[in-house]
Amino acid sequence: MSGVSFCQTQRLALRPPWPIHTTIEDTEAFLAFSESEWAKWPAGPLLITSRKDGTILGSTGLAFETPHRASTGFVLARDAWGSGFASEALDAMVSIAAGADVRRLYALCHVQHERSERVLERCRFIREGTLRKHTVFPNLGKTEPQDVFCYAHILGPIRSD
Repeated sequence: MSGVSFCQTQRLALRPPWPIHTTIEDTEAFLAFSESEWAKWPAGPLLITSRKDGTILGSTGLAFETPHRASTGFVLARDAWGSGFASEALDAMVSIAAGADVRRLYALCHVQHERSERVLERCRFIREGTLRKHTVFPNLGKTEPQDVFCYAHILGPIRSD
């Protein structure tokens, strides 16, 4: 697997709610966004890499809304599916969130993406409900917002220093 295969996999690009990068400018804009998130919050976008050889397998991260509420997710190259990388990445995001005093960590999942549902449930996220007509998935070729499931992981008490 090449280091950029996860960025170029058409099937993978169908589910994320952002357009696939088609130019170097798209990627540069994402890198600038990532840098600003890391400057503002205790964490931000992260890469998922192979421990064996450093190959980029996908991405994950935390998107903070408040100091105590963040969302997370994961995206992997198709040839990395079914190997436990998504669960490992999601468990790591729970640990990072807990260390950053996040109280509510949540993830949104397209209602037809059963593999992601199973990963979220395996990592102790609880499905709270369906958000109707919530998220546009530009790579599905539909301009209308789609339904998503909302999963949450409620973390321990906030430290009182």
